[in-house]
Amino acid sequence: MTDEMLTVEQARAAVLERIHSLGTERVPLTDAGGRLLAADLSAPYDNPPHDNSAMDGFAVRFADVAAATPTAPVTLQVIEDIPAGKVPQLSVGAGQASRIMTGALVPDGADTVIRVEDTRAQDDGVDILEPEEEAGENVRCRGEDMKAGEALIAAGTELGPGEIGVLAAVNQPHVLVGRRPTVAVLSSGDELVEVGDTRGPGQIVNSNTPALGAVASACGAEPVLLPIAADNEAAIRASVEAAMGCDFIVSSGGVSVGDYDYVKKVLNDLGAEQILWRVAMKPGKPLFFCLLQDIPYFGLPGNPVSSLVSFLQFVRPAIRKATGYLERDWSLPQSTARIEHDLVNDGERRNFLRARLRLSSDGQLTASTAHRAQGSHMMTSMLGANGFVVLDPEQAVAKGGRVTVQILGDVA
Repeated sequence: MTDEMLTVEQARAAVLERIHSLGTERVPLTDAGGRLLAADLSAPYDNPPHDNSAMDGFAVRFADVAAATPTAPVTLQVIEDIPAGKVPQLSVGAGQASRIMTGALVPDGADTVIRVEDTRAQDDGVDILEPEEEAGENVRCRGEDMKAGEALIAAGTELGPGEIGVLAAVNQPHVLVGRRPTVAVLSSGDELVEVGDTRGPGQIVNSNTPALGAVASACGAEPVLLPIAADNEAAIRASVEAAMGCDFIVSSGGVSVGDYDYVKKVLNDLGAEQILWRVAMKPGKPLFFCLLQDIPYFGLPGNPVSSLVSFLQFVRPAIRKATGYLERDWSLPQSTARIEHDLVNDGERRNFLRARLRLSSDGQLTASTAHRAQGSHMMTSMLGANGFVVLDPEQAVAKGGRVTVQILGDVA
């Protein structure tokens, strides 16, 4: 490990170089939403498997009804009723029709379905008052949705509602997906109390563990939230050892240079391979990364915003790589936006400003960082933030200029 302060890109590369795939697992279809498909999916059969009706009406031969009009209807003999789920028993011949319901199989001989509202019932027949424009109307053809052997979903696709519907349509009750990593989240500090506990003098509520657990879950991991560790080596060591059954370990606090910052010492004593410490970014400078018995360990800053920003810049890409995402999807989506006010970064580190991104009336992506103060200790700066404005050292941008942005959530 070097004490040299790395750029964000150098630090991210050093992390990702040491992250490996966690493999795959088979899960029930009902649990596959948001997971990453691990194998290409092709259609095993035609869908629909048979021609079926798109309307309630009558299955007919188009040649029989092409000349029908309201004043000169064509009368056909109704030979069968076909509800959805029933296999037709009779073929439609000249002068005949079958009453058919939406989704029901179109019988042999018929090539068109006439909507029921374009007909008039007779005792044992039906008057066709208005033909369709051409043969095949209101018929969903076999294989119209998908053909047997057709490529449907590529490996590496995140499964949303549409993909889940397709998997169901091709009768996949279980799905092979990238294994979801477990992420142990622990915080240390004598000044911390758990959410719901009474604060004593000089104490604050531990917001980092719930927030980091939430962002881990949003990144596709399963968070394992550990109790607060006191500021002493024994407590921190016990907490770290309790986390070692997980795929990743994330801690907040205790990685700086203070007299009570014991995390780095504990990790060294446990034989961790130290990779990096300190990144040229604001917030989030004191980032510590190591391998603890091959488990990636991220020691994040204690300030709540610093820990969240660091997680999104480094832990999120690691989780996504381990899960099986393509490299282009490891980091947050990035774009440019029109800034709504002057901005200056007069420091020597890259700045990640919490921002509200929106689409203006002219369709341009715009950004504002003025909704809250930007202090790294100010959790409220994340309220309503759906992105970061990224400013390089010494960069100044006037109102209306273009800035680099990272997108966190929906842009309205």
